[in-house]
Amino acid sequence: MAKAAGRTRARGTSKATHTRRAAPTRRISTRALPRTARPRHARAETFPVVFTLQDVAGRVVSDPSTFFTFRQLTGNRQVGDQLEVALSGAPVRFEVPVSPDVLVCEIDPRRYRFVFSPVFFGTPGSSVTRSLTVWREPDEWTPAFTAWDALPRSFAPLKRVLRASRDVTLFDRKHPDQVIAPLLVTHTWDGLAGREHILAKTALLNTYYRLDSMREPIGGERSWFSFVTRLVAIGRERLLAFVDPEMHTRVCHILDHLEQFRGDYEATPAENHRPNVPAALQSRIVKMVSLKSTHARGNVQLTLTRLRDPEEFLLDADIDESGELLRHLLDLFKHKVSGGTHPHDIHEILVHQDGRTAGFDLGYRLV
Repeated sequence: MAKAAGRTRARGTSKATHTRRAAPTRRISTRALPRTARPRHARAETFPVVFTLQDVAGRVVSDPSTFFTFRQLTGNRQVGDQLEVALSGAPVRFEVPVSPDVLVCEIDPRRYRFVFSPVFFGTPGSSVTRSLTVWREPDEWTPAFTAWDALPRSFAPLKRVLRASRDVTLFDRKHPDQVIAPLLVTHTWDGLAGREHILAKTALLNTYYRLDSMREPIGGERSWFSFVTRLVAIGRERLLAFVDPEMHTRVCHILDHLEQFRGDYEATPAENHRPNVPAALQSRIVKMVSLKSTHARGNVQLTLTRLRDPEEFLLDADIDESGELLRHLLDLFKHKVSGGTHPHDIHEILVHQDGRTAGFDLGYRLV
């Protein structure tokens, strides 16, 4: 049930960050007048507005406290009261005072990102019904991971690599060489704890899904992840791993024949990834190459470093936070990511793109 909000949600009380929200505008419609001075007016004419807020999977959302503020598009003047609603997985209906202006609604949920409604007319006789997609507010959600023994068959390639990867470190330039565990398998995988470790695990599952679901375009038979032999480090935005030399051969072939692959891949600078190479391997660097998938392919960036003595190839893989798809979607919701991409944002992209695909499974869900 909607109720007039006594005040705009205070900054810092319900969300971890509020970089996208302007200072609250003084409400003009709820100041109580002394009883003796209150003028008598006919009840204001209203028109119905119905919003259905859906998550990226298409489910109608529940949220404990969502603020709805209707405004005139020109002049930003508030129309009616600001309303606070506890959403319960159903559409929400408002009676909005008629207005000769074009209107918009600011929608500010607690567990989802701020979003503007599409604009609409507020003239007498109007009736508005709109569905909107809202993205999760990353820090309001926690991943619930599928246990190691319950992971479906599609995770067999990841399990193979994890069993072969001793002393995987947490990717952190300021504090390198932090070993997460001797082996990230079985009970160690299930018992991983601590914010940065949990973010790294979530990001690993995101990146694994994308690399395993993408076939290299030359032979078309192998996934990009099938070239991975051993993980070196994982972090909230990337993974480092040793790979089969054949992956380097195929990436170089794509870069040398970009016209053939222009619809799916593009060259991108590699040198800015040099600091990601562990310090112990820096002196062995021979050459670096980098390839990025295009908008339609999920914006994965594959940077390969050729090492000498002995010859090995190190992969730096991330779902590119500056990719066109992420910029496009975040622009739709009037939010800009700062401080690097959160794995929960990548979760939203992957679900948005592939969530209705048969067998889709990231190995976790957000609760």
